[in-house]
Amino acid sequence: MLKAIGRRLALSLLVIWLVTVLVFVSTEILPGDALQVSLTADEAAEMTEADFARKRAELGLDRPAAVRYVEWLSGAVGGNFGTTIIGRANVTEVIAYPLRNSLLLGLVTALVAIPAALAIGIAAAFWRGRAPDFAASSGAILGYSIPEFASGNFLILCFAIWIPVFPAVITAFTNDPPSALIGAAFLPVLTVVIGSIAHLVRLVRAGFIESLNSDYVERARLAGASRLRIVLRHALPASVIPALNSAALYVAGLLSGIIVVEKVFGYPGLGLVLINAVEKREVAVVQAISLIAAVIVVTMNLLADAAVMALDPRARSR
Repeated sequence: MLKAIGRRLALSLLVIWLVTVLVFVSTEILPGDALQVSLTADEAAEMTEADFARKRAELGLDRPAAVRYVEWLSGAVGGNFGTTIIGRANVTEVIAYPLRNSLLLGLVTALVAIPAALAIGIAAAFWRGRAPDFAASSGAILGYSIPEFASGNFLILCFAIWIPVFPAVITAFTNDPPSALIGAAFLPVLTVVIGSIAHLVRLVRAGFIESLNSDYVERARLAGASRLRIVLRHALPASVIPALNSAALYVAGLLSGIIVVEKVFGYPGLGLVLINAVEKREVAVVQAISLIAAVIVVTMNLLADAAVMALDPRARSR
């Protein structure tokens, strides 16, 4: 088992490095640079080519892209993400509170979405082909089909305008305590849950149906086990294993998937910082956020693999 985890760990480090390369190349090929984006049209019109060259040299933009990437990567490995090109702000300080806020939103969403997906998926499988199954399957597909910006705006219309019980936008500041942010984040959490649990529901439903039709569940029925015992003791553990990887990736994907929701509700998380950084060509900020997201995805995937190997001996030899 340790050998299998070691292989996955080595592969994960390679994936993280490739992500940093791809993101750096993607930001480098965008038209313009941080200097051009930071200048107004009047300021740019007054500057000569020599002025541009001098300013680029001052900001370090005249160095080859490969040199800048290696410098950034060597610092990032040690926990130093560098400074912004314009303003020379410490990138770690720029993303610290937004990272906390996005992790908080993702954690609360996962605590709501995963139990809800389990309950809905099990209910749909248990009453397969009946009204609860039809309602759960249809609702899951409907929620998955609606873009999050549309469902978010619809929830704002319902619960902030027609029935004004929740704020339309988050009025909390970036460095406010977590309780203030979560207290105002009901609609963002509900928006993410609606749009993201469909896949988990279908996985749990399919796994649970397969478990209910298995030989060991049939033997438990013939042995006289109660329906509740069959569900909780025999079918549920086996049906959860196929969904573990998806659940882990779901949790990890929340960090990048809530960008649209953060924009719709003005939630002060990493999504807004990332959008601003891309618009301003702040490569160090984009790189830092992408690296953190990649590390979270890879870590969650590793944890899911370890959990599957612990529960299923057949997975240890793959």
